[in-house]
Amino acid sequence: MIEAAGITLRESIEAILVIFIMVAYLKKTSAAHKKKYVYSGALMAVGASIALALILSGIGINPENEFVEGILFFTAGILVAGLTLWMMRHARHFKSEIENQLGKASSTLALFGIAFIMVFREGAETVIFLQSLLLRGTSPAESFLGGVLGIGLAVLFGGVFLRGTAKINLRRFFRVTAAILIVLAIELVANGFHEFFELRVLPSTESLMTVVGFLAKDSTGASIIALMLLAIAGTVLYDLIQASGPQVTNLSPAERRKAKYDFLKEKYMKVGLASVITALMVTLLTPAIIASDVAVPTPVSIQAEHEVLTIPVTRQDGLHRYAFDDKRVMVAVQDSQPHVALDYCYICPPSGYGYDGERLVCLNCAAPIEISTVGNPGGCNPRVLEYEIGDDSVHVSVEAVEIAWGK
Repeated sequence: MIEAAGITLRESIEAILVIFIMVAYLKKTSAAHKKKYVYSGALMAVGASIALALILSGIGINPENEFVEGILFFTAGILVAGLTLWMMRHARHFKSEIENQLGKASSTLALFGIAFIMVFREGAETVIFLQSLLLRGTSPAESFLGGVLGIGLAVLFGGVFLRGTAKINLRRFFRVTAAILIVLAIELVANGFHEFFELRVLPSTESLMTVVGFLAKDSTGASIIALMLLAIAGTVLYDLIQASGPQVTNLSPAERRKAKYDFLKEKYMKVGLASVITALMVTLLTPAIIASDVAVPTPVSIQAEHEVLTIPVTRQDGLHRYAFDDKRVMVAVQDSQPHVALDYCYICPPSGYGYDGERLVCLNCAAPIEISTVGNPGGCNPRVLEYEIGDDSVHVSVEAVEIAWGK
């Protein structure tokens, strides 16, 4: 949810900023009557973004199709990186460039088109990013709620500093958030590589998967967005600290009171805005990072007799881990049926697996693994192990464990 809120907040602020600059320019050039075409273009862009979201949902992308997931992650990462770099490059002259485009717009259709393109660009990027979150396991309800929170905060920003109540340094704001979003783009691209590594489309090593696995975790993405929200709050507070008091010299008593009132009003608005963002960050980040419900059973040590490991089998659903020397065997039970494999996947370092109550979870990259797929080779699935099963125990040869572990 926090990732959806963060990216939607950033992109919505950019879109609101574009509309604000366009409307302000029209007012300045005595063409305020044309602002309805700007609003129409923006609303049409919002509608087109919603249509794009419906089209992607209607296609029915299979969340188990790693190739489609990889392509979508790469697309989202490239879009975030490309548009963020564009924003960093143009942040200083962002206002003048938009005004320059408006100055060349000789018709209402041109005004409509500029507003549509500028806003739809942000909307399309947001839709693709949210779609990538859905493929990563975020529920539609969480994405929707996060998106609503992000848009709500962006509207609050628009009402607070874009309309003149509590101005902040927008250049600094976009530089700070852009730098963090570049890290987010790297995280998205890492997810794309992870999917292609699972498919064996691209070669990987355990060392590489240590890095990719860390970046691909949901908690990593949530931490990046939380850092962005914290940076936004910090930017607002920094501007507050840097702001000097009102110059009241040579002002009448009434003007002096008004100047002090306006200064205090701006101060409290900035404090309130920073507080709201910080509260949102803490509220959303806490369950994402701290409240993990993945159980990691401590491996039970077992010994070999006549080069054979005998592992007791329980019919109670869950994950059971066993250690033999420096190697581990696991028994995952679902619907009272045991599934035996190594506690070691095909592409990640030998971190093993946890259990979230329904599925196995790779402890290196947090990839969810359906227990019914244990026994299928490849990707983040547990390494296949030859074994014999009796009524109450599993028998595995030491040689089979050593061969499978060394693959």
